[in-house]
Order: sequence, then structure tokens, then C-alpha cells
Amino acid sequence: MSQFTHSIKVPTQYKATAKILKAAIEKQKSIKSLIFEEKHARVRSLQAVLKHYSDNRGAIDNAIEETGLLKENPNLDSALAKVLVTELIFGRGQLNGESKPVQTVRSYKEKLQQAISGSEQKKKEPNPRYVRINTNLLSVADALDYLYGEEWRRKQLDSDGTYADFLAAIRALEEDEFLMDMHVEGVLIFHHKWSHYWASHEFVHTKKFILQNKATCLAAELLAPPVGSTVLDMCAAPGMKTLHICNVMHNQGRIYAVEQSKERYKALCDITNEAGCQIVTPILGDALTMDATKCPDVEYILVDPSCSGNGMQSRISVCDEQKDDKRLYKLAGLQIKILSHAMSAFPNVKRILYCTCSLWKEENEQVVQRCLQLNPSFKLLSCKKALRNKWQNVGDKEYVQIGKNCLYCLPDYDLTDGIFLAMFEKRPDADNE
Repeated sequence: MSQFTHSIKVPTQYKATAKILKAAIEKQKSIKSLIFEEKHARVRSLQAVLKHYSDNRGAIDNAIEETGLLKENPNLDSALAKVLVTELIFGRGQLNGESKPVQTVRSYKEKLQQAISGSEQKKKEPNPRYVRINTNLLSVADALDYLYGEEWRRKQLDSDGTYADFLAAIRALEEDEFLMDMHVEGVLIFHHKWSHYWASHEFVHTKKFILQNKATCLAAELLAPPVGSTVLDMCAAPGMKTLHICNVMHNQGRIYAVEQSKERYKALCDITNEAGCQIVTPILGDALTMDATKCPDVEYILVDPSCSGNGMQSRISVCDEQKDDKRLYKLAGLQIKILSHAMSAFPNVKRILYCTCSLWKEENEQVVQRCLQLNPSFKLLSCKKALRNKWQNVGDKEYVQIGKNCLYCLPDYDLTDGIFLAMFEKRPDADNE
């Protein structure tokens, strides 16, 4: 006789999450699009469980195998089991309802915990929470006064501290401590435990604080447009980098921010308005149609085009992603077009910053190499030197005179998203050639 009551239904949220997980694994479909299609579910809850599974997939799958959960319960759906185990061990720590699948997984809790604690695949430690001060609305001094008033303790590095010392300090952050970033002014670093706290904080909702990964902040830091200059952000939405450039320029000068998608253009307009950007001119249009007549006097350009995105740590992956050479070829073709257009269509340009959230050379060093071949009036500057040599990871040295000048942010080493950056400068004699 079974001890379970079969008539009790599995909670809708668990079923919806399992349905998405199953489709993602079997059909190799995007988690993001599958979540979007699940209109009646609580999206944040779906994302949280799937992200936990993505981060700890090896440990969860091993524990299910080791405990015999599916072998001993052949009627238990595999995807649902993964969702329930994830929620029980890595999520809320408890399961809702008394349906048979819930009771079954609940009865294995102790075995599952033992299997995971004894596994070589330990729980992935999240990277820290980065919070950037939006100096349009709040000064760095006032932000620090606020944090001290809330009893946060600032962890100080020695003035001669190395980048290795800085990374060690991040890893050793106490829960009530924060660090100021050593490369980018106004970037605060908190223990990962506070990720949700800051996501729901009033200062974030009012745009005084911006949740922006340190790696993406390096784009504005390296582009470094002076106060009063004219900047073009060619692929601007959702607008985080546009806003940061505005902060770097002290809200003085002009920024043309181009976006092709109507929905993303609206998001760009909303964030720049709410964040107090007085110098941003949003443009709904194709970056490849922009030129010196539509965007006059451009001196600095940010090129942050569509890419594979495999460096993003917020990305949810529930199976081993295969390298898609056909897709990378198409993306690289578009990236070369946009970057080459930036180099040729704006006669007053001085510096261009190219960045992707990809770790594939096809979208990075190879794009840089091709654009330099097509546009010999430009040269590469060293990103590492621009960061006072306080950086470790550069590009592939097989790309002579290219790799060493480019910069990678690597998630496990730099404790950031995976980002690639390359900085171009127009040769001083280029206008005379």
C-alpha cells in the first residue's frame, strides 16, 4: 500500500519550471524565451530555481543518480525531480504541498544532502554584488556617508596593493564590509549574500545606485571621454553603459545613443530619463545608417554589438552548450560591419572602444584583426596599460600585436562577467593620408 495520496496535484509553479527545463534540455531552446512564453507563472521564481540548477547542475544530477531517486521511483518525471531537488537543497530549503512527487523528494532530503556534501562538485560560490553610484543623482561622498550610517564597514587596501591583493580582499569580504573598486571610480563591491538586498533597495529603484557588473563598467573607464566631448554609443540599449559614460563626462557634453529595437529603445529612454542624464540624445535607428550628418562632431565611440553572450554569469544554461560555428560566423560578420563603420563614417573620431560579453575569439581577436586590416588608419592601444598594468588576463598572443593589447575579464579569475575589450585610436597622421 502506498503511503502517498495521488489526488493532490503538484503546485503549478513546480510544473511550469519542470516544463521549461524539459524543453530546454530536449529541444535545446533558450531558457529566456521559454520563461517569457510562460506568461501565467511567477517569472522571478522560475528564474531563481533554474539559475540554481544551472549553477549546480553537476552536483544535483550526481546526487539524483547516487541516491537512486529516479531508479527507485520510475514514475517520477526527471525534469520535475531536478526542479524539486534544486528547490529543496539549493533554493528555499523546503517544498510546498503534499503531492506524491513532493513527498517522494522530501523523503530523500537527508540522502541528497549527504550526496551533495560528499560530491567533488561543490556548490558554486557566486561572484560578489557590484553596485555603481550614479553620480548624476548622488555624489560618491554622499553614498559613502549613507553606507556608514547604515553601519557598513569599508575595507581598505594598501595604496601599493596589487591586483592579486585586491582579488584576495574581495574573496575575504565579511558580510558587513564593502570595497571600493580599484579600477573604476564609484563601483562598490559587496558580499554575494546581499545580491537580493540591493536588487530591491530604494536607491536602486530611484537610480541613485545602478546594479552593473564591474566588467561592463570597464567600457566607459577605457573609452574615457573628457568632460564636454561628443560620444556615440552605437548599440546602446538597455543603457547601462550610456549612463556610465554620462557619469564619466560629469553630465556635460553630448551622447548620441542609438538603438534599433523599439522595445529596447523605450527602455533606453526610460533609464536615461530616470537616471538624470541631461546630455543623452536617444536615436531609434540602425547603427549602420548613422554618420557624421546624423551624429555630428563625434569624437569617441562605444561599439557593443549583439554577441553570443557566453560570458554572462546571469545566463542560465541547463545543458552543455555546443559551440555554434554557423551562428558565430554570422555574428562576427555583423560585428565587423558595425566596428568598421564606426572607423570610417565619423571623420572626427579619436578613440573607439569595442566590447563583447563573449569569450569566443571569433567575436573578439578575429573581429579586431579584420577591422584593423580594413581600416589601417587605426591602431590598438593597450587596455592593460590604461589600467596601470593592474590586470592579468589579456587576449590570445597568437594574434600578434593584437592579443597583448586586448583585455579579458574572466569569471573565475576576475570575479566578474566574462567580457572582452579592445581600444582603438586614430593614427595622428591618418587625416593627412
